[in-house]
Amino acid sequence: MASSGSTTHVLCTALSALRLSSLLPWLAPPLLGLPTDPPPLTNARPCTMGADDSAHGASVASKTSPGSKAIAEAHEIGLDHDVPQFTVPVDSENKSKVLKIWSFQRPHHLSFHLSWMSFMIAFFATFAAPPMLPVIRDDLDLTKQDIGGAAIASVTGAVFSRILLGAVCDSYGPRYGHGVLQLLCASATFGMAAVSNSVGFIACRMIIGFSLATFVACQFWCSVMFTAKIVGTANAVAAGWGNMGAGLTHLIMPYILSGMEHIHPNFVAWRCAYMIPGSMQVIIGLAVLIFGQDLPDGNYGALRKIGKKDKAKTHMELLAAVKNYRTWLMVLSYGYCFGVELTVDNNIAPYLYDQFNLDLHLAGVLGAVFGLTNLFARALGGLLSDVLNKRFGMRGRIWCLWGVQSLGGVCSILMFYVDHSLGATMAVVVMWSLFVPMACGASYGIAPFITRRGLGVATGLIGAGGNAGSAVTQALFFTGANMTVAEGFLWMGVMILAVTATLGLLHFPMWGGMFTRGNPDITEEEYYSRDYTAAEREKGLHRAIMAWASESRSNRGFKEQLSKLSADLTTKANVANV
Repeated sequence: MASSGSTTHVLCTALSALRLSSLLPWLAPPLLGLPTDPPPLTNARPCTMGADDSAHGASVASKTSPGSKAIAEAHEIGLDHDVPQFTVPVDSENKSKVLKIWSFQRPHHLSFHLSWMSFMIAFFATFAAPPMLPVIRDDLDLTKQDIGGAAIASVTGAVFSRILLGAVCDSYGPRYGHGVLQLLCASATFGMAAVSNSVGFIACRMIIGFSLATFVACQFWCSVMFTAKIVGTANAVAAGWGNMGAGLTHLIMPYILSGMEHIHPNFVAWRCAYMIPGSMQVIIGLAVLIFGQDLPDGNYGALRKIGKKDKAKTHMELLAAVKNYRTWLMVLSYGYCFGVELTVDNNIAPYLYDQFNLDLHLAGVLGAVFGLTNLFARALGGLLSDVLNKRFGMRGRIWCLWGVQSLGGVCSILMFYVDHSLGATMAVVVMWSLFVPMACGASYGIAPFITRRGLGVATGLIGAGGNAGSAVTQALFFTGANMTVAEGFLWMGVMILAVTATLGLLHFPMWGGMFTRGNPDITEEEYYSRDYTAAEREKGLHRAIMAWASESRSNRGFKEQLSKLSADLTTKANVANV
C-alpha cells in the first residue's frame, strides 16, 4: 500500500480528463483496497423515517447506502405500503433528478406544470390593461399621472403579498399559496367590469397585481421538487413560461377586445374582455388545490398528521432569511432585472402606440415580443447558470448574473438613442427581451442556496424586490410629465448598471464570490447549520438540512470537487495503512 497516494493521484488525473468525477466514489476504493458501499439507486426512491426537514417538509433519509438500507428498514417494521414509488430518478429527499418538460408525472412534473400555468395566468390578468389602455384611457378620462399610478399600483401590491406568501409556503405549502391567492384576486379581475373612475381602476389593478406573488409559490414548489443540480433550470423554465403571460396578454387581449366590440359598444367591450382572465384565474386556482401536491412525499397536512413533518417555526425561518445579507443583495439586484421586466410590460405597448403612431393591434403585437421571449430566454439564463456552475461553481453563477443583467442595462440605454426609428427600436427590444429574462433566470440559480431553513421567506423577499424595483423605477422615470418615456429608458439603464455592480459584494464562505475564492475548509453543512440555534443543534434539528447541504456541494465547481475528492481518498488510504 505504499503507492496508495500515487495511485490516487494517477486515478484522479485520468478521470478528470474523462470528466467522470461522478464515478470516483465507486471506482477508486476498490483500486485502493478500501471498503466499498453500493451505489445509490437511480430509480424509485423510498420515503424513510428520518429527521424532519422544516424547510421543505419530508423526512430525510440516512446517508448510508441510500435506497437499499431504507428498503430493508421498511421491510423490518412492516411499512412497505408507506414506501412511495416514482417514475423518475430521485435523490435522498425524493426530489427529481431530471426535468422532463413534456411529462405530467405526479407529483414532480404535474406540480411543475401547474406552477408555471398559475404564474402565467397571474401575469395575463395583471397586464391585461396596457394593451387596451388607449380605449380605457378615453372611457375613464385617465391622465398620465393616473396611468402611471395604476402601473405602480399593479406591482406595488405584490411587494407585500410576495413577502407574506413566502411565509405561507413555509407553513402551509405552495398549493395554498397558488390556489387561494388566485381565487381571491379573481374577484378584482371581474370587478374591472364595474369601474367608473380612475380610483376604481387603480384599486382593481393593485388587487389583481397581488396575484403576481404566485411567483414565490412557483419558485418554492420547483425548489422542493427538483435537485440542487437542476434547480436553476427548473426555476428558470417555470418562471420564464409564467412571465410569458405578459407577452401573451399584449398579443391576445386586443383580439379579445375586437371580438367583444362586435357584440358590445366600445366602452363596454373592454369591461367584458376582463371576464376571460378572471375565469382563467378561477379555473387554475381550483386545479392547483385539487390536483397539486406540496412535496414529493405528500401534502403538508397529511405529513403532519402522521408525524413526518413538524409545524414550521415561522419566526425562525423569517430570521434565517432577513439576517443573511445575501438575501438583501439579491433583493436589490432582482429589482433591476424582474423589476425592469415589469416596468417594460407596463410601458412598451403604449410607448410604441404613441411614439410611432401605430394602431392598437400592431402596437400590441410588437409589444408582445418583449414578453414572449420568456418561452426560452429565462430558461436559457437558468441553464447557463447551471452550466457555468459545473465548471466554476457558485462564482460562475454570480458572473453569469452580472454579465447578462449588465447587457440588459446597455439595451435600456440604447432605447433612448433609437427613438427615431421603429426598426432600430424593435432590434434593441429583441436583444433586451433576451438579456432581461436571462438575468431573472440566473438570479434563481443563486437564490435557493442563500438559506435552506428560510427558503420560502427568502424567495418571497427577493421576488418582492422585483416588484419594489419596478414601483420605484416607474415612479422616478415614467410617471412625471417632465420626462419622456425614451428618457425614462435611458436613466433606467444607468440604474441597472449601478445596481448590478453590487453583485461584487456577494460572497459565500465555502464557494467564494466574483473576485474572491471560497475557503475549502468550510463545509456546506456548517454554513446551513448556522440558521439553527445552539439549543436546536443539540436536539439534532439541524440534521434536517444535511441532505440539501450535501447536494449543494455541486456549487464548488468541477475542479474543486475533484480536488477535494482526491484529498479525501488519499486521507482514507493513509488511514488504512496505519
